[in-house]
Amino acid sequence: MKIGYLKPVELIIPLGLLGFIGTGVKFLHVVFNPTTRWGILAVLSMFLFTFRQRDVVALLRYPLFWAVLVYAAWGFMPVAWSEVPQISLAKSLAFGWVSTTMLIAGYSWVMNHDRAKAFDFMWLLAVVALLASLSGQREENADTGAEVYAGLTGNPNFLGFVLAMASAWLMWRAYLVCGKNRRSFALYLGLLTLALYFLLLSHSRASLLIFLCMAIGLFISLEKFRKRLPHVLIFSVLCVTGYYVLPAVQDLLTQYVYKSSLEVLAQEKEGEGAGMMYSRELIWEVSYDLAMQGGTFGGGYGVTIGEEFHGEIGSSISSGQYGREQGNSQLAILEQTGLVGFGLYLMLIAGIFWMCASGLWSARVEVDRVAIGLMGGAMLGLLAQSVFEAWWVAPGAAESGTFWMLPGALLGVIRRARLVALQHPSSTVLHAQYVTAGQSHAEGTA
Repeated sequence: MKIGYLKPVELIIPLGLLGFIGTGVKFLHVVFNPTTRWGILAVLSMFLFTFRQRDVVALLRYPLFWAVLVYAAWGFMPVAWSEVPQISLAKSLAFGWVSTTMLIAGYSWVMNHDRAKAFDFMWLLAVVALLASLSGQREENADTGAEVYAGLTGNPNFLGFVLAMASAWLMWRAYLVCGKNRRSFALYLGLLTLALYFLLLSHSRASLLIFLCMAIGLFISLEKFRKRLPHVLIFSVLCVTGYYVLPAVQDLLTQYVYKSSLEVLAQEKEGEGAGMMYSRELIWEVSYDLAMQGGTFGGGYGVTIGEEFHGEIGSSISSGQYGREQGNSQLAILEQTGLVGFGLYLMLIAGIFWMCASGLWSARVEVDRVAIGLMGGAMLGLLAQSVFEAWWVAPGAAESGTFWMLPGALLGVIRRARLVALQHPSSTVLHAQYVTAGQSHAEGTA
């Protein structure tokens, strides 16, 4: 890591992201907690609007920014008919603040660094994630019989999430040095293997989905994708064959897909049965019923329909003991913002991935395509995770802060890629020519 990243101006954006991540890490909780994260976000906002005004103004030209604002504005509208208006007001305003600030932060980072540093706003997250995974004990889950590992986070799903996101940065750095510096490649590959090892120990299936989506995004963005596709197909056939032939493969699948042991799974099948989603089924049933009650306009952002609130909103913008585990972001969106909010959500997601696909198509430099592929894979993985965790309606969640920084960074990479495409409309530019081409602002204006 270059010493330049320890300069205050280089630390502000990574620390802004760490403000969300650090709330779940035990050894950082004194500094990074549910209250201080809003102070850190305020500092990040002031930095962007004071020293990065050019990036803020530039982002106003993109439809994605306005789409996010429209979605956030609709989240605010149900305050008028919310059952608990103080919660809806606080959380809808927090959502608008988090989503727009992190979007600007991601864009600003890419536009003020060269191509090789496109993912480096995650370097501090990666360091913390690896440190948090190095100590802790494995504990047996009484319900499933599986051993889970939480490291220094206290929650195996949270450890899995931070390790999955750390893997994005490690994949990126390993790609950049592959074939150029064997020692650096071995270092990043070793750290990536270590992160995957502890990710598997956490038994966090949703986080494994994030890792898988990023790996696929990286793979399809490489120049030699088509040449390597037959090898992937052969490997897939071998895996399927191994499942039916080898008991060890069946045991591995049972542990990480069913999140159980073969003995416990057999006992459950004798009774009510067990499936991949057994740990979420009861939660989803309640969430589905309330989502159907949300109707066209929803019951209010952050609100559980039919539940009274007798507490108060504290400095952490948390409703304390109010509410329930929703277990699914999409059902929560329907419950809280209704069919209108869900429609806006779908259009927003479709717009993000249309932008991602068009960026992959127009990019002439492999390093840009890889950045787009990894960012797209990370966002797809986080959305897949949101099927199991309702972080979309929790603006202070670590996943929320991380997700909204990615589309901003993606916009920056795509803008730079299109500038190169305009200069070289019919050719594929050599990778090495543009990896360290300097800051994007210096390459010209769109």
